[in-house]
Amino acid sequence: MIISSISYKGGVGKSTIARNLAVYFAHQDYKVCIVDADESQVTIKWSGVRMDKEIEPVIQVVGMTDPKALMGTVKQLYQDYDIVVIDSPPSYNPISVKIMLISHLILMPIKPTGRDELETAKDLLERYSEAMEMKEEHTPAYFIVNEFNPRPSFHKSFVSILKDIGEEYNTPIFEHYIHYRPAVYSECSARGIGVMEYNSKAAKKEFSSLAEQIVHIGTSV
Repeated sequence: MIISSISYKGGVGKSTIARNLAVYFAHQDYKVCIVDADESQVTIKWSGVRMDKEIEPVIQVVGMTDPKALMGTVKQLYQDYDIVVIDSPPSYNPISVKIMLISHLILMPIKPTGRDELETAKDLLERYSEAMEMKEEHTPAYFIVNEFNPRPSFHKSFVSILKDIGEEYNTPIFEHYIHYRPAVYSECSARGIGVMEYNSKAAKKEFSSLAEQIVHIGTSV
């Protein structure tokens, strides 16, 4: 399965989600590779820390920011790996369309912070719709609500509005949210690990639930 984590806005957690999914799948004995298509190469840097510390399981990370080479590279990698996770750039970029076209499942991380996020989501859905017309077949896409906090009422209102927006494009929200745990995810990033390798039972549980739902979807696409 080829999974992409894509957003047109930085700071929404797309790299964090890509890395943590890869770690989860690797611990489930899948052969996993990450393609880092973000010019900041933060996932490459995370991988460097992981390699320096000789953390297992080994997760291969390949940098690829050239839109002309992306599809061929991903197809070649997919011959050798069970799962390829693509970490996309945080802006509209020619490579973003290529990522949508080659993916089997598209994940759209979003933070429940305000109107700007919703407008960005609409723009992304428009591009997604155009890409599906080019592909002439449907690739499922899902929003992942990241840094959710059930206490502020506006977070719940945001999710409700996002649900309505997503219904227009047949893009639902994953029922499993990633809750607000900045210290956990920051430390995991700095240490070159994923939450499945960290001592937070709550973070492990919610990410396991998300990943299991993704596996379930992947078996049906």
